[in-house]
Amino acid sequence: MHQRFADVVIPLALEGLLTYKVPNDWDDDAVKPGSHVVVSIGKSKQYSAIVFRVHNNKPDVKNIKPLEQHLGQALSGEHQLNFWKWMSRYYMCEPGEVMSAALPSRLKLSSETLVVFSEKAKKTYTTSEDVDEQRIMGRLCDEKEMRLKELQTFFPKTLNRTLKKLVDNDLIVLKESIHEPDPQFFIEIISLNPMGVSELNILLGGKRAPVQQKAMSILYPILEAEKDVPLHTIKELGISRPTIKKLVDKGVLSVREVERSAWTQPNKRKPLYRLSPAQDLALQHIKKGFNNQRVQFLHGVTSSGKTEIYAHLMQETLRSEKQVLFLLPEIALTTQLISRFSQFFGDSVAVYHSRMSEKERSDVWESVRKNQPGARIVLAARSGIFLPFSALDLVVVDEEHDQSYKQTDPAPRYNGRDCAIVLGHIHNANVLLGSATPSLETWFNCLENRFDRTELNERYRNIQMPKIELVDIGWERKKRHMREDISLYLRDAIKQELDANKQVIVFHNRRGYTPFTQCKDCGESPMCINCDITLTYHKHSNKMRCHICGYKETSPNACKVCGSTDLRTTGAGTEKIVDQLVELFPDAVIDRLDWDNTRKRNAFSQVIETFSSGETDILVGTQMITKGLDFKRVGLVGIVNADILSSMPDIRSHERGYQMMMQVAGRAGRFDERGRVIIQTYKPKSAIIQSVANDQQEAFYHRELQERKEFAYPPYLKTVRLCLRHSNAKRTYDAAYALKGIIEREPHVQLLGPEPPLIARAKNQYRLDFLIKYRKDRNYQTLKDRLHILVRHFFRRKEHQAVRFYFDVDP
Repeated sequence: MHQRFADVVIPLALEGLLTYKVPNDWDDDAVKPGSHVVVSIGKSKQYSAIVFRVHNNKPDVKNIKPLEQHLGQALSGEHQLNFWKWMSRYYMCEPGEVMSAALPSRLKLSSETLVVFSEKAKKTYTTSEDVDEQRIMGRLCDEKEMRLKELQTFFPKTLNRTLKKLVDNDLIVLKESIHEPDPQFFIEIISLNPMGVSELNILLGGKRAPVQQKAMSILYPILEAEKDVPLHTIKELGISRPTIKKLVDKGVLSVREVERSAWTQPNKRKPLYRLSPAQDLALQHIKKGFNNQRVQFLHGVTSSGKTEIYAHLMQETLRSEKQVLFLLPEIALTTQLISRFSQFFGDSVAVYHSRMSEKERSDVWESVRKNQPGARIVLAARSGIFLPFSALDLVVVDEEHDQSYKQTDPAPRYNGRDCAIVLGHIHNANVLLGSATPSLETWFNCLENRFDRTELNERYRNIQMPKIELVDIGWERKKRHMREDISLYLRDAIKQELDANKQVIVFHNRRGYTPFTQCKDCGESPMCINCDITLTYHKHSNKMRCHICGYKETSPNACKVCGSTDLRTTGAGTEKIVDQLVELFPDAVIDRLDWDNTRKRNAFSQVIETFSSGETDILVGTQMITKGLDFKRVGLVGIVNADILSSMPDIRSHERGYQMMMQVAGRAGRFDERGRVIIQTYKPKSAIIQSVANDQQEAFYHRELQERKEFAYPPYLKTVRLCLRHSNAKRTYDAAYALKGIIEREPHVQLLGPEPPLIARAKNQYRLDFLIKYRKDRNYQTLKDRLHILVRHFFRRKEHQAVRFYFDVDP
């Protein structure tokens, strides 16, 4: 019998794969690609791992360790592993980093150290003069074993010394253990036991059980119509669990457990809305493109009904019992889309994003892997690309232009849109991108005939696009028409909308109260202790916060340098805009949608639902409100300062500024009357502002492409950013300039840098970046592989080992 070996990946940033022996007493089919196993690293540490390959090729090393434990199948098979391999190579990171990003915590466990009462201690230990030793042994005597982390909370200073003494005396044993929690979520379902009405009355005991009779008067018609009802929904009907228990005991009802995602209620589904002629034409064009196995791009203006087209394509996929991945750039969007899609597809819709609990994420993971009916359609943020699809047939990337699809930290630093296209190709699934303001890359791919473009140029029900008006902030200030950050023109427009019982969105892409505080006497500004950036004042907490590392301190009453109390603040964030609007419109209900206001779970949905129901009159928000949200009564959108959207020193600054303005403008007038958009700016004649005001999208993209071509930037070239980080500035610069001399000798490489980014020190790390440009040809990936190997070898040198580096591909 040949010895088998398994190449595995563990969730650590180690180069390549690790090889282990497959125990000979394991079944032949127990270990295969995608299997979830436990391996040991070093003397005793254990990790869960994923098997990449099983083979008979013995590595040229001694003492190959065996696999410790088999935990079942975690991935869907070769498709998912091939996707991981591609991602690791393309984004220049390690397979373990991909695994760490991909799996829910349940599947990437590492062992924890347990402290166990030894056999010797059970027989001979009585007491000790050492107080700490006595306390530890006393706890172990009661508990038998305890987690090391738990003991550290009780004995933070003396634990290591005391444990060493106890181990030396054979009184305790330290061991490693992996605990695998139950991955599945179960829900309890109530059913009506078959019986006649007279028999039911007898069981309920006539007039002696009025509470149970009332409960059955509510439940009976529901259970007759729907057969099953989830137990957790009875609270909404005014029925208590004890009442249900009594009805179960009497045999009136029965309760059973089912996997949440395996349970559906198809009878609740509504038929899809009928498409308009323009929508139907677009749908047919997309289907034709799918038949030719090409990526499709749906270019529809805001409120043109792109979601209805998505729904018709999803329905066809469901009929064949296959899977749909629907990617969204922002978690906030899931609230409205879950409600909309659930009307059409019932409980076939699952949701997957980072704000869910680990148990919920694990539940969706297993349901997708098994292709269960409750997870045939998955609405997900960018992390949805990692789910273990076994029958993926359709991938939809909504708002494909959005920068939230780009993962910035930690590795892999991937683009969700680009990965979705590759994922679709690996699964042989149809891929559809959608946006009113496409990314420059997608626009270029359509021009180059790599993607098919389908246009939808009219709003649903032929509602006119909003009227866009410009307000010159400089002129308004000269005329003294500005009330802090709100112009007289915008103020009057908001009043008109409120008087007409309409709602207003005010967009300002800067959170906090004020971004800059300065002493008038000495010019000093409060700075972050970890980053080269000023602290932002947050009024609601009276704290100065760093938006990079999270450092915070109490807002100062006096200057820390000279002691002066004459402090001034400059600029405005969303908190300050809310205060200004409260002062102007004291009777209006005003809410805020930004990161600070939505940190808690379900806070997104609460703000959006309150605004959707009409309880809120004015909603102030950052870029979160630009992303595809659908509100019926919004008549006006105000942009407080358009110039901050496109003033960053970044090649994509104008593109992103244009997209944000057009997207937030699209929230106005979506259902009845034509909406209004008022843009406040210091530069009303600038090219980007004029492109927005006059709806000159093609001219804007043409101009941007010309600039990118002239200065050799994407989409005409490929770029890779190489980032160096260290807590010592000199060591960072020494490594960067030594590395520069090596990279410059590489063929077919254009090198810029090293240069510090906009914030030269962040999280107490000094930062230097290279920008490396490559031609888009067949050698691109090979040249990247060569660069990756070269940089790895460079940072193995002793003098540069401490400098951290990483790659950011397509930054």
